[in-house]
Amino acid sequence: MQCHHYGRAQGLARFYAYPMSLRIKELRELKGWTQEELASRARMSRSHVAMIEKESRPANTLKLNAIATALGVRTEELFEIDDDAKRLIELLRQLGPSDRAVVEGMIQALASKQPQD
Repeated sequence: MQCHHYGRAQGLARFYAYPMSLRIKELRELKGWTQEELASRARMSRSHVAMIEKESRPANTLKLNAIATALGVRTEELFEIDDDAKRLIELLRQLGPSDRAVVEGMIQALASKQPQD
């Protein structure tokens, strides 16, 4: 008998296989900080910061928020996004909650039609 969470776990495994395109190292170096200094300000170990920078270890929301706060940026600024994504995000921010839900449903429907890697 298969666990009822099996399909969800497989989806999450595929999701975490993609790099997050983090800009932590770039932002840290712009401030002239070492990994040790960022780690101290974000209240985590230097090795943990190094693993998150290299994306060899997934970072949870709390860790990313701590790093963003230490760097003085919004959490979303830790991620590299292209101009198209920035434009779409800005448009989504202008929508109310019910319209966002409609758009999310449309995106999910379109994404489900795409072939899986």
